[in-house]
Amino acid sequence: DKTDPVQYRLQTGYTAYFAGFIGTIIPAQLEQNIRTYADIHWQKEYHGAGANIMIQNTFYPKEEEYIAPRHALRVEPFYQYTDKHIRLHAGVNLDMNILQAEQKKQASDVRFRPSPNVTFEWRMMDDIFHLYADAKGMYDMGTIEEYISYNRYGYFDDAIGNYNPLPYTPVDAQIGVKIRPFKTLLLDIHGGYALLKNQYYMYAHLNNKNVFGELTEEYTYGFSYQQSDYHRWQLGASLHYHYQDIIELNASGNYYFWQHKSDTPIYDRPNWDVKARLDIHIDSKWSIYSDNQFAGSRLACTSKGDKVLKPIISLNIGGQYAINRWLVAYLQLNNYLNRKHDIFYGYPAQSINFLLGIKWQF
Repeated sequence: DKTDPVQYRLQTGYTAYFAGFIGTIIPAQLEQNIRTYADIHWQKEYHGAGANIMIQNTFYPKEEEYIAPRHALRVEPFYQYTDKHIRLHAGVNLDMNILQAEQKKQASDVRFRPSPNVTFEWRMMDDIFHLYADAKGMYDMGTIEEYISYNRYGYFDDAIGNYNPLPYTPVDAQIGVKIRPFKTLLLDIHGGYALLKNQYYMYAHLNNKNVFGELTEEYTYGFSYQQSDYHRWQLGASLHYHYQDIIELNASGNYYFWQHKSDTPIYDRPNWDVKARLDIHIDSKWSIYSDNQFAGSRLACTSKGDKVLKPIISLNIGGQYAINRWLVAYLQLNNYLNRKHDIFYGYPAQSINFLLGIKWQF
């Protein structure tokens, strides 16, 4: 009953992901995840309280010395307040990861990491001027699927081994203002700070091809995961513009100030990035778009010294045609400038490519 002051939800799901040979030690694995979510929320007038709970159980049928079942529990008790001008959510994430022992005589490794989950918004002038702030954090569990989506050529035994610390963000906070000078234009200006612990960067293993006893061009034959801690300050802005139901423009940009705990360089992280997307709805059936991403140069760590990667310029266009209410045909042309840049050193992005398909909506 939606009129009841106490609302609750319970759901669970199962995913299976098969990974081939994933490192120098770990053989092919079938990773199975069971995720369960439970929410309970009490609300009376402006005030509310409750808790969000997430349980994740990850299993590997072929257990090895370097990988074993792991379990995660997140409990977030919270208080919230909502009225015409103020919205507040004040919660704390209580994250616990349990790495199951490989042998029954050993004790399981229990790791506990708290972090905030606080959001605040003050509508000072209705829809014209808003002040907002938030402070969040998280403790990664780390799954094979996540690591492969990040870099499928990495030696994953470095990343998911049972004895390695997992990435942890104690706090990622920002404060900003939203301004709507016109009804069709929204501006967002913000700044923030984050403390990032045990964050991954890639170490590229390089070699030279040997052809008839002579060394030829250099190539990358694999990546190892390395970890480091960072302080990150950020200044950013975004805009959203729309004209009736014809034109929609979204753009955002950020400048980052990175600081390392030691004199070690900052790897795999640009100092700035920009995203821009323009959608044009020609009529009820035809629409086109331009989706573009830019990022500054990055420093790569390799076995033959540090390397500087080219800035990222990725320009993409596309269009779609609505055949009827349920069927949409689309065409995407990606990296149409055929820009050459590396995601990681020796791991190039795709050159110019296209995708043609049909979407069935129901």
